[in-house]
Amino acid sequence: MSKLVRKTYKVEGVSTTVTSAVLSDPTGTYGVKRNDTNVVVTADGTAMTEASTGQYEYTFDEPEAGLAYTAYVEFVRDGLTTWIEADFPIVAAGASGVITHTTLRLEIADFLGWTRSSGNWDTDEDARLDEVLHSGYRQFVYPVLLEGESVVHRWSFLQPTAPFDTEADVYLYDMPSTFGAIVGDLVYDEDEYVRQVIEQTTPGVIDRNRAINSASGRPYQFALRPKSLDMTAAQVTELMLYPTPGAIYGIVYHYDAKVDPLSGSNLYPLGGQAHSETILQSCRDIAATRYKDQPAGPEHALFLERLRASVEADRRLSPKTLGFNNDGRKFIHTRHGTDFTVTHGSM
Repeated sequence: MSKLVRKTYKVEGVSTTVTSAVLSDPTGTYGVKRNDTNVVVTADGTAMTEASTGQYEYTFDEPEAGLAYTAYVEFVRDGLTTWIEADFPIVAAGASGVITHTTLRLEIADFLGWTRSSGNWDTDEDARLDEVLHSGYRQFVYPVLLEGESVVHRWSFLQPTAPFDTEADVYLYDMPSTFGAIVGDLVYDEDEYVRQVIEQTTPGVIDRNRAINSASGRPYQFALRPKSLDMTAAQVTELMLYPTPGAIYGIVYHYDAKVDPLSGSNLYPLGGQAHSETILQSCRDIAATRYKDQPAGPEHALFLERLRASVEADRRLSPKTLGFNNDGRKFIHTRHGTDFTVTHGSM
């Protein structure tokens, strides 16, 4: 995508050719900059083209979609230098209706009365915007228990499916860096075996079983434990299998994913269009609590209302059954407050 900077120099209402027309702010720092990071997009002193008498243009390419920019045009004529600012705001959401990191910052700043132009924010305000945004996003991603509910809702879009293959004679495996918590049990990704589920137990049970019988075979138990407590690096979760796999087996599991904070590189919050307004309201709630002395006030009530609507929308995407097998059994797995029914033998 590209954007056009176009300004006209007039003398007493008449478009007039100038000595020079360049993109340059009054401090000589940039021609065009991103408002979210202040990174220079077009260098200071970039020359503009005179498209018609007194009208000067320059087209720059956006480094990525969904950003706001500030540009300055510097006109020089008869020894007089004039600067004209050109703002390129963005709409509250993109063409897909999904709110972005940049638009959230603008909306929060507007709500707090700091204006929608990043050039008007001081260093402290800029840092506070990020703090509010991060807290608001976390409040949405890790929601509170809603009134009338028995368990905290877990978002379907934070539960990816992950396949992996075991190795013969290896019983310890590192989980992905995004792994937060397991959802349900492990399942064999194979049709020919009757026993499809590897059920969760504790690391102590795995260690005890291995001490009693260290023979390899087809795993039917698993446990999870932190691999280390070293706070100088991100903690990794380790998967334990029992018995130790005696061959290569395909396994599939679901997990709650950890979520990275929104940033200039992580522009789009998870959940998509359906939850954009809930995320925005969560940020407004945090801002009102911290900077408007309104804890549990109207903004919080609106957030809980939006959160309930998002939860109901997400539930419509979640299956009530996990699948079908044909060995004649039916059982229910309960994991993290959710019952999943697995039916065998009939549909």
